[in-house]
Amino acid sequence: MSIALPATGLTDPTNLPGLRQALAALDRDSRLAPLEIRRIEISDTAHLHVASAVEDLFRASGTTAAAPIVILTDTTDIRRDGELLSSLVEQQLAGRYPARLTRLDDGHGTLHADENVLHMATEAARGASLIITIGSGTMTDIGKVAATRNDGLPHVALQTAASVDGFTDNVSVVLRNGVKRTIPSAWPSVVLADVVTIGGAPPDMNTAGFGEAVSLFTAPADWYLSFLLGLDNSFQPASLAMLQAVAAEPPDWSAGIARGEPASISALTRLLALRGIVSGVSNTTACLSGVEHVISHMLYLHHAAKHQPIGLHGAQVGVASLVAARLWREAIDTDLIRQARLTPPDPARTAREIREAFGHLGDVIVEECWRDAQAKHQLVTQNWQRIEQVVANWPRHASEFGKLVIPAETLRKALRASGGPATFQRLAPAISRDLTLWAVRHCFRMRNRFNLIDLLDMLGLWTNERITWALADTMEEA
Repeated sequence: MSIALPATGLTDPTNLPGLRQALAALDRDSRLAPLEIRRIEISDTAHLHVASAVEDLFRASGTTAAAPIVILTDTTDIRRDGELLSSLVEQQLAGRYPARLTRLDDGHGTLHADENVLHMATEAARGASLIITIGSGTMTDIGKVAATRNDGLPHVALQTAASVDGFTDNVSVVLRNGVKRTIPSAWPSVVLADVVTIGGAPPDMNTAGFGEAVSLFTAPADWYLSFLLGLDNSFQPASLAMLQAVAAEPPDWSAGIARGEPASISALTRLLALRGIVSGVSNTTACLSGVEHVISHMLYLHHAAKHQPIGLHGAQVGVASLVAARLWREAIDTDLIRQARLTPPDPARTAREIREAFGHLGDVIVEECWRDAQAKHQLVTQNWQRIEQVVANWPRHASEFGKLVIPAETLRKALRASGGPATFQRLAPAISRDLTLWAVRHCFRMRNRFNLIDLLDMLGLWTNERITWALADTMEEA
C-alpha cells in the first residue's frame, strides 16, 4: 500500500481543535480513538495555570470541589527557580479548593510503577474530586491509573521534565512480574508543561527525552512491517501520516537541549506530546515502540531482576535506535531479505532459547516471556502465507520502509549534539559489552510484538556476526 502524505495541522499539540480536524480528515474509516485531552499548554507560565485548569474542568463537568483535590507526587523536591513546585500549586488552590498533598514512597530511590505503588495512589485518590500529578513520566502514568481506578476522575498533569512521551496518551507503563508492560489507563484531562521547570530538570532527563524522540525515525517501520505481515491490525494510515509530518525533518535543534535553551526545550516537549497523542488515538504504543524499545526493556528487565540501578529508558532507547536504524537501512538498501531464506519459527527452539536467555532472572520472567512468545507464534502460523508474499515482494515494500527510517549516522549526530549518550558504555549505569550483547541478541523474545529482528531470525540472519556488525558504532573498546 502507499502511505498517505502528511497533512497540515498535525504538528501543534497545543491546538487540539486543529489537530482533531486534521486527523478526522485522514481517518476516513473512523478507526481512531477520540482525543480526550481537553487542554495542552507548553509555555514558561504553564505552572501558574493549575487553578484555572481545575476551574475549567469543574465548570465543564457541572460539578464542584465538595471533595478534596488530591495532589500526587514522589519524594523528590522539584523546584522552579528555587521554589518547591508543589508549594506553588498548593498556594494557587489555597482558599479556593480543599486539597491534600500525598508523596508516594516505595522505599526506592526512584519510584516504580508496580502494583504496590499503583494501589497506594489509587487509595490516596479515593473519594477525591480531582487528581493533580506533579512529576515526570512515571508519576503521570501512576496518576492516569489512579484516575481510571477511581471512576475516571479528572486529572491535571503538571509536567516537570521532557523525559518520555507518556504525558499525553491513554496508557501507562507499569511493572508486572518484574517485566515492563503497557496497560490501558485514562487520558489526562489537562497537561501543563512549564518550559522553565523542564529546562531546569536534571540534564539527563531531557537528553533521555530526546533519546525517546529519536525512535520516531525507526519504530514506525516495525509497526508497518507487522501490519504488512498480518500480525498487527492496529496500524492506521492516519496515524502514520501524523508521524511522518512530525518527523518530516531531522531534529537539527538538538544542540539547544544540551544548553537548556528554551526554544529547544519547547521543541522537544512538543515533539514528545505529539508522539503521545498519536499512540493514544491509535490505541497502541506499537506505532512508536520497535526494536529500540525492546532493547531498552531488556536492560530494565535485567537490572530490576538483579536489584541494580536502573537507567533512564529514553537514553537507552536513543542508543538502541542507532542499532535499529543500522539494521533497517541494511534491510532497505540491500537484497538481504529473500524468500529462499525464510523458514517458520520452531516453538521448541523458542522455548529452549527463552529458558537459556532468561533463566538466570527467574522462572516468573521466563513464563511471562514464554506466554508472549506463544501468542506471537500463533499469529505467525496463521499468517504464514501472507508473510511469504511480503518477503517475496520485499523490494516493492522497501521503498515505503525507506520513508520511515533515516540513516543511523544522522541520528548519532543529533544524539551527540543533544548531550546524550550515543554508546551503551556511556549510559548511566554503563552497560557492559556482555550485557549489551545479551539484550540485543534476545530482545525479540521478550514480548508478543513482531519486529525486524523476528524476521531476520526467521531468515536465519540473526547471527553473532550480524549482531556484532549492528553494534559496531554503539560499543566502545574495553
